[in-house]
Amino acid sequence: MDPVGTGCEFGSRLRELRSEQQLSLSDLARLLHYSKGYLSKIENGTKPVTPDLARRCDEALNAGGALVRLVTVAEGRTVPPPAPADQARAESPYPGLAAFGPDEARWFFGRERTTASLVDRLAERVGSGALALIAPSGAGKSSLLMAGLLPALRSGALPVAGSADWPVVACTPTAEPLTALLNSLAPALGTAPAVTAHQLRDTPEALADALRPADPAQDGVRLLLLVDQFEETFTLCADEAERRSYIRALTALSTPLAGRRPPAAVLLGVRADFCGRCLEHPELAPVFTHGSLALPPMGGAELRASITRPAEEAGLVLEPGLVELLLRDLGGPDELPGSAAGALPLLSHALRATWQQRQGRVMTVEGYLHTGGIHGAIARTAEDVFTRLGPAEQQAARRLLIRLVHLREGGEETRSRAERGHLLQQLPDDPEAGAAVLDAFVRARLVTADRETVELTHEALLRAWPRLRRWIQVDRTALLGRQQLAEAAAEWEREQHDPALLHRGTKLATAREWVEDGGRRGELGPAEAAFLDASRAAEEAQRRTAERQARRQRRLLLTLAVFLVLTLAAGGVAYQQRAGALTQRREAQSRAMAARSAALAVGRPEAAMLLARAAFRTAPTVEARGALLSTQAQPFLGRLTGHTGAVNAVAFSPDGGLLATAGSDDTVKLWNVADRTLLVTLTGHGGRVRSVAFSPDGATAASAGSDGTVRLWDVAGRRLAATLAGHTGLVRAVAFSPDGRSLVSASADRTVRLWDATTHQNTAVMTGHTDDILSVAFSSDGRTVASGSADRTLRLWDTTTHQNTATLTGHTDDILGVAFSPDGRTIASGSADRTLRLWDTTTHQNTSTLTGHTDDINGVAYTPDGTTLASASGDGTVKLWDVASSRITATLAGHTDYVQGVAVSSRGQLATAGFDQSAVLWDPGIAALIPRPFTEVWKAAFSPDGRLVATADADHAVGVWDVAQRRLRHRLTGHESAVFGVAFSPDGSLLASGSADHTVRLWDVARGRPVATLTGHQGSVLALAFSPDGHWVASASEDRTVRIWDVREQRLATVLTGHADFVNSVAFSPDGRTLATGSDDLTVRLWDTAAQRLTATLTGHTGSVRGLAFNPDGHTLASSGNDGTVRLWDTTAERLTATLTGHTGSVRGLAFNPDGHTLASSGNDGTVRLWDTTAQRLTATLTGHTSAVWGVAFSPDGRTLASSGNDGTVRLWDADPGNRAEAVCRLAGSTDRSRWAQLLPDQPYDAGCPGS
Repeated sequence: MDPVGTGCEFGSRLRELRSEQQLSLSDLARLLHYSKGYLSKIENGTKPVTPDLARRCDEALNAGGALVRLVTVAEGRTVPPPAPADQARAESPYPGLAAFGPDEARWFFGRERTTASLVDRLAERVGSGALALIAPSGAGKSSLLMAGLLPALRSGALPVAGSADWPVVACTPTAEPLTALLNSLAPALGTAPAVTAHQLRDTPEALADALRPADPAQDGVRLLLLVDQFEETFTLCADEAERRSYIRALTALSTPLAGRRPPAAVLLGVRADFCGRCLEHPELAPVFTHGSLALPPMGGAELRASITRPAEEAGLVLEPGLVELLLRDLGGPDELPGSAAGALPLLSHALRATWQQRQGRVMTVEGYLHTGGIHGAIARTAEDVFTRLGPAEQQAARRLLIRLVHLREGGEETRSRAERGHLLQQLPDDPEAGAAVLDAFVRARLVTADRETVELTHEALLRAWPRLRRWIQVDRTALLGRQQLAEAAAEWEREQHDPALLHRGTKLATAREWVEDGGRRGELGPAEAAFLDASRAAEEAQRRTAERQARRQRRLLLTLAVFLVLTLAAGGVAYQQRAGALTQRREAQSRAMAARSAALAVGRPEAAMLLARAAFRTAPTVEARGALLSTQAQPFLGRLTGHTGAVNAVAFSPDGGLLATAGSDDTVKLWNVADRTLLVTLTGHGGRVRSVAFSPDGATAASAGSDGTVRLWDVAGRRLAATLAGHTGLVRAVAFSPDGRSLVSASADRTVRLWDATTHQNTAVMTGHTDDILSVAFSSDGRTVASGSADRTLRLWDTTTHQNTATLTGHTDDILGVAFSPDGRTIASGSADRTLRLWDTTTHQNTSTLTGHTDDINGVAYTPDGTTLASASGDGTVKLWDVASSRITATLAGHTDYVQGVAVSSRGQLATAGFDQSAVLWDPGIAALIPRPFTEVWKAAFSPDGRLVATADADHAVGVWDVAQRRLRHRLTGHESAVFGVAFSPDGSLLASGSADHTVRLWDVARGRPVATLTGHQGSVLALAFSPDGHWVASASEDRTVRIWDVREQRLATVLTGHADFVNSVAFSPDGRTLATGSDDLTVRLWDTAAQRLTATLTGHTGSVRGLAFNPDGHTLASSGNDGTVRLWDTTAERLTATLTGHTGSVRGLAFNPDGHTLASSGNDGTVRLWDTTAQRLTATLTGHTSAVWGVAFSPDGRTLASSGNDGTVRLWDADPGNRAEAVCRLAGSTDRSRWAQLLPDQPYDAGCPGS
């Protein structure tokens, strides 16, 4: 059968069905996650239809298999049929996103050693306190408890008498943890405990007393209490008093009290990022200090067992290569343990989805690829469920699923449990649609339901499903408003409609504005609507009462004029109250704008920047200041608008001064990069312009179009120089040879053509591809051309002989982008299969497959040094990859639709082309120092003149950077292991570095050469500090000592001992008379440097002390630790003066600015926080790092703050909001009312930028 005829038949039927359902092509593209242009070709019959696309179209349009049959009949190909009835009834050995339960224990493998360790640790803790199992989300805590620990206990593995017969109570805290605890105990005990939740609030120890026998001689553990998802105590329980009572009740259950043994063994499953919150409660400090077990990531052998053993038990066969493919997609061999921790739910879901695609008893590679792989299976499953829903049900899905998301402090999303009945009440107009939605997602195991409640099965869904992520980002402000209203209404309900809990004043005004201005009345549940109505009624009654009082007062004033002065005073108070209310309203509005700004940063960076600036102008709240300063983390340089169709490609001139953009409006535009102005619009193409390229000398630009031509443009003359005709189909790609003499083009006519750039003659036609050719590139030596095709192959061509020298296979869909590395040794290819592959140009082997995008990869480009690869994707992002480690180092999100292409300039700037009709300019180095290849950066230090920054790098080197030029001046090598600390001498001539190789090294800064190696430590050197006079350098080590070295003599001067564990930090006082040290032994110690003796030991931290810094006046010492706090100490009185809280994990770095009024701290939560040391309060939270921030340092003039992290960056922050506000205006340009309305239609106009 003629494939063209078949394509036309399919396209015609597709168009009919789409029209019947009143769906535009854009609507269908969004449903299917295919580009509008791609689907247009399908409808026009110019693009072959894949079985997968046919199936997805069929499901989206409810075609009942008609579209699928058109493809299978035409191509003689078969779509996997539905599973036979007996196969469909089989039980999957992989639970998917759901945790393993006791009934699935027979499928639970890979955690045998960890289960044994957990049993041993529990045995140690029984009778002395609770045990905490700590792990990041997705590491398998719940499965280990239910399918690992419980069966082990039942088999008698716990060496405690009678433990095999203990009743086991498994529960989660929920929003009302005391009630949940009591309800879960009743079935296990056979009767309800003789205590109520109300009594427990007042006397938490009452539950332990109720469970103990009357006779103390019979004391002992009677049951095991497993509290999974203990973090719900903080995320769902809004009542601080109930939270404290709940924690005290659990402590009393597991801890000896007044000579009585505890009645229960308690095990808490805790997410690692909530340890800081737990340590805020003194009762839990001993648990995390002495009674915790960190769940380690699964190793390669354990992961393999978790894949293969369940299949063996179920009688399944894994096709050869499937296990290796799964492990590769989970992470490379060196990455497996780390990368697998949070990816276990993704792996389990992908395995379940692959099991559903099995052929008989065989789980196949093809079935796995069909699911979307490790990173795409959840998204595909969720998207398939969603697209099968009708329009009304899809609207219901959005409203219901958003209700199952909770926003933590700091904006992180977690799942939230909701009562099913209450949830469906949010859809009073169509509860049947809501029930159908829940049932569909429950069947897909994406939502878990019990008798009364529903919740997302795993938090991985929040990260892995792009549609849900977009809903959350778009609705973030509304979600916060709804969440705050829901929490207030729930508390009002719990307290029997206590009038004191109703909203009043600013709170009520804000809630009403959110509901009424946003038209969200229909989204409120009955309790929320009743709460809002009651609040409104109470305020109205209060207003009427106030009016009556005012009338009485006026009458009184007419008769008692003598009280005029008192009346005036009362009026003054009222004025102050009104002013206070207005201030509160502005502050609430500022906070809401700041939160909205953070949501807009993905896809609309300039709108986010402007809104953050407006938030700060509305009221300088902590949130607004943080949002404004955090915009510095965006490498956004500007947006170029002017095309009236999608921008399909971008190209920089060789000097980086010009940018060419190719558009679907049939034009090529040239722009000045420096001031982002349009220079000229080149017209002449008779169809969409698909590709654009500059010649090496920058004199000529070439463009490829849907009209089947390549056009050459005189850049200086801004005119058409030549038209190259010869292709018989649209031209998709064009590139110049490195010497500029030749030009290559690729076309839908399945040919690659070479052209003489001077004579404009076609010099060769290269054939071999069996489908459209979509991408093309020259090697750096000009001898080879690479072409990528819809036939899923990458072909290499000799430009002299014009022969096909190699065909590279491996991609499973169209190859849309291709690029050679600058050294010519590697080819990168991006595909519609959502992978980026690297190929060795000599062996032609696939050396690496990079995954992370959730849609087609449309373009790829290398940076000039070849260390970084950029990929542009239909998921709306550009990702930057470190080539050496194959890891993502940055994600650029500046478009609201597909990203069609990417280009990198000789200056290191990037340009991206968007389906949203814009091009965006980026400079990743504008606000950060970025080592290449990638390496984690432990610490950073400024030179005394502020011109240099030194970095302690995990790749065994020390970096010395020119701050003004943002470039690496020296890379100092010699250490044999990771470098943990660096410090400049006071005169800036020397640099000291400390390493895991146990040495301290001194370097000549000007020459970049080693001066000395100081040896003596018996463990890693973790921190360094020079004395103010430069005579001494102190080093802190894992060997529990601090060593002081004579810099001039380059010898050891003294060893300070006394710490009982690792010494992590060291700092000299400004006068040099005192040395402070911080340790894992939870203490800060002060030493007299002259007498070399201990003068004080400061205690109070409940976790390891990680950072130290003296205030410039020397009277205050700041310390930070794993307990999540920053503590301020009076060094004269040797006492604690303040404890600063806010970080949600370990606090690592500390630095005072030169005037001593600001303290910066950094931590594992990925934030940098600024504190007012006088008021002892938080002033801003800076976000931008993508992982833990190990260190902070202020420049000597205090204008710049450097933060270093294991995301491989040193970010340079201007901490002055005024300076940043001016910078935002420069980036955004003039913003009049019409442009503001385009960028921020739902926000009040702010005319702050000059020229607005």
